[in-house]
Amino acid sequence: MPQNFLVVNAEGPETRVAVVEEGALAELFVERKRDRGIVGNIYRGKVTRVLPGMQAAFVDLGPKVERAAFLYVGDVLGSDGGKKLFEDADTDDGDENPEGTASRIARGKRQLAQRKIEDLLRPGQQILVQVVKDPIGLKGARVTGFLSLPGRYSVFMPAVDQVGVSRRIQSDKERKRLRELVHKARPKGCGFIVRTAAEGTSDDEIRDDVDFLAKLWSEIERREQETSGVGLIYGELDLALRTVRDLLREDTTEVLIDDEDQYARVKKFTQAFLPRYAERIKKYEGRRPIFDHFNVEPALRVAVSRRVPLRSGGSLVIDQGEALTAIDVNTGSFVGTGDLEETVTANNLEAVDEVARQLRLRNIGGIIVIDFVDMDREGNRKKVWDALQKALSRDRARCNVTKISELGLVEMTRKRTRESLSQLLTEPCPTCEGSAVVKSTTTVAYEILREVRRAGATVDGDKIDIECSPKVAEILKQYERDFLDGLEKKFQKKVEVVPQKGWKPDQYRVAGKMSTEIAAEEAKAAAQLAGHSRPSLAAAAVTPGGAANGKKRRRRGGRGRGRPEAAN
Repeated sequence: MPQNFLVVNAEGPETRVAVVEEGALAELFVERKRDRGIVGNIYRGKVTRVLPGMQAAFVDLGPKVERAAFLYVGDVLGSDGGKKLFEDADTDDGDENPEGTASRIARGKRQLAQRKIEDLLRPGQQILVQVVKDPIGLKGARVTGFLSLPGRYSVFMPAVDQVGVSRRIQSDKERKRLRELVHKARPKGCGFIVRTAAEGTSDDEIRDDVDFLAKLWSEIERREQETSGVGLIYGELDLALRTVRDLLREDTTEVLIDDEDQYARVKKFTQAFLPRYAERIKKYEGRRPIFDHFNVEPALRVAVSRRVPLRSGGSLVIDQGEALTAIDVNTGSFVGTGDLEETVTANNLEAVDEVARQLRLRNIGGIIVIDFVDMDREGNRKKVWDALQKALSRDRARCNVTKISELGLVEMTRKRTRESLSQLLTEPCPTCEGSAVVKSTTTVAYEILREVRRAGATVDGDKIDIECSPKVAEILKQYERDFLDGLEKKFQKKVEVVPQKGWKPDQYRVAGKMSTEIAAEEAKAAAQLAGHSRPSLAAAAVTPGGAANGKKRRRRGGRGRGRPEAAN
């Protein structure tokens, strides 16, 4: 059976984590070293100004944070703040980020906001705070005195001494099990909120999560005692370590990492906090780039495209707008073997898994409308809806789905937890002023670095020429020169970046090969892999012949219930 594993590409200037489930790319996470924020970081700060008129204070976080942070009176931890705070913290679900913790305890803070800031803080006073919002423009960071450490299944809160369970876990038996389990596993005097994601999770996984957060808090306390003056006490984990904390599960067979330093860090971290999984952390020793080896790159090309092919010949067309996302299911070249109803039902059932996968991979949130091909039989509509519910059950983001209408439409919502893949990897096209998108210059720059890494050993001569647009060239020269120098040493060839005026941002040439030629070669390789009998990530990256020309069944009649025509 296909394995579930994690692929960590940390060799270059950005870290990428691919989640592979049943042989297909399910999720992608990207973190660029020069774009990391400070949300989740814990600092020992010094109060610089107290503003009674605003009931807030400014806090100096140390020399590495340019502007003073903003602390509102409701975020100041008082001697009796924990219990009041916790009464409302038990009413909501844990989010996937530290900001969610702040929103979860907002109602409790309204009571705390009745106090006066001048009675709680004084200039020069040192306090422990956590960043809940990054600095934006001329505004400093937003901080809180209510520290919290998010885990996979729970949130650790040192300000309270109780255990709460998300009210979205409706089973009384499950709520009791989780509460008792966490209560026994937690250190005395510490509080926890059990997240919705913990429902149905094994006892060992819950204990591992609680133990991990408890050990992490002990380490933070040790650092605070050893640190003098203002400054950083604890930095939120980077993507490689968060991968182990949040994504490593019982059914994950292995975590493959291509960078020696990151492998050592993750291995040490896992041995210290999650020893049961330490043997699953492995160093990738292959010669090909790790994402190429596991056919992730071709799947990523499809993840930012409008049309997604299905294996049978059908396709999905995904249009992301400001207010909602529309997903159109087409039969394409799929003609089936039985009658028309069986053909479209089979096409819709195949589309269901791909729809759920694309929602996770692209991280599409908000309102989503799925236009399935019309089915006349109620039983077939229910079969497709049940399959959709099952496929979405693997999604960590909360989804609400309506029944399939007579028109074949499904309306659903999916919670936004972070930027969509399209927002992360693309930017508005400078030519069409936002009516379409192109890959960002940073993404193109990193593609070029990977292509140099891929082609370096095969280039004749002693030089590798990179021709690209001026903006991409600036990124390579100004920010990634160290990485290019490393490639020069590795391949014993000089790497030269040559800006080309008038070239589009996604247009480049590496060692004589244009970007279009490189994409064509990847598509050809993916097409060969797609014909293999075993499931392949690359299969999702190639449009089968004729699929793009297939037409969806046309509706007739005022309400769309007439028999549709067969696909051409």
